Amino acid sequence: MLSRGHQMAYHSFTHPPMEGLPDKAAIDSELTQAIDAVQKTLNVRSKYFRPPFGTEGARIRQRLAAVIPGSKFINWSVDVEDYLWALSSTPEKQLDAFKRDLARGGNLVVMHYLYPTTVQYLPQFIALAKATGKQLMRVDQCLEDPEAPPL
Repeated sequence: MLSRGHQMAYHSFTHPPMEGLPDKAAIDSELTQAIDAVQKTLNVRSKYFRPPFGTEGARIRQRLAAVIPGSKFINWSVDVEDYLWALSSTPEKQLDAFKRDLARGGNLVVMHYLYPTTVQYLPQFIALAKATGKQLMRVDQCLEDPEAPPL
């Protein structure tokens, strides 16, 4: 995926709600284990981090800045709610959630590839976004990072 221009970012190592961790050492451990795993597996580094469950607060922001200088904290504004609907009898509600958040001006999507129905709806998500004039791009491009590749 990297060779095709996709961007890699950190998410944590064991997927806990980061602000719920007991102390700085636990937060640092989640971050450094994720960094080490990505470095070992893909031989890349990133300054981008999306917290599990979208939990954010002063502690995680402080620790992220300490562990990854110049880091960027990323959260979403469009949630397909696949964790609620993908395995239900109404997986199409993911489309409803996407449309709702898109109509509210959302522009950064969270979804999980581990659900087959979410993957199945991806072409529809893309078509809906493009129909509103949205342009698909990487997070670093959206944030106009000077190190991002051109659109």
